Amino acid sequence: MRDVATLSLQFEVLGGLPGILTTLIVVVVVILVARVLLSIAWRIAVVAAVVAAILWVLGLLGPVSSLLPV
Repeated sequence: MRDVATLSLQFEVLGGLPGILTTLIVVVVVILVARVLLSIAWRIAVVAAVVAAILWVLGLLGPVSSLLPV
């Protein structure tokens, strides 16, 4: 029972206005950082898909040296 009382005292700080505001600010920062990282990840994934498609088409066409005029 003593552990429950200690736990409630530890989380009592989050119940006040400064604790709530701090928690909301942390959540907003995490969301903004995640949005930036995901937008970068999407761009990398799209570029990788385009490069893979180009390499696949070039592989279907055969050696590139046969396409170049000599």
